[in-house]
Amino acid sequence: MTRKIRYLTELDVARLEKSAAEPGAAPARQTMLDELLERAEIVAPQDVAANVVTMNSQVTLKNEETGETFTWTVVYPRSADFAAGRLNVFSPAGLALLGLKRGDTVRFTPPSGAQQTLKIDRILFQPEASDDFRL
Repeated sequence: MTRKIRYLTELDVARLEKSAAEPGAAPARQTMLDELLERAEIVAPQDVAANVVTMNSQVTLKNEETGETFTWTVVYPRSADFAAGRLNVFSPAGLALLGLKRGDTVRFTPPSGAQQTLKIDRILFQPEASDDFRL
């Protein structure tokens, strides 16, 4: 199976590395980040396409089998609140989304153990597309 190339911004990579190295952070964060970076193309924030999921992007995903939709914002661990739709980037779904494009299919296994397959239907907000490089 071929893994898709992920498009990550230089700022996101720097912030993800800082988050993975935080005192008390789970060692798995660094391992997860390393695996993501192995298949990533790193670009300047102003060069990332508007249809790519970056940190703090708000996306709508669709389960094509059931028609159910989800709207999540991919955030750093300190801002995560699943019930409020703020998805931890270091969760299986968060890492599965980061760097993919609108229209891509995302497969991940959440803590429940039942594999999920969702399609990135829309990107409602992407900081870089709004020229916001602070998020």
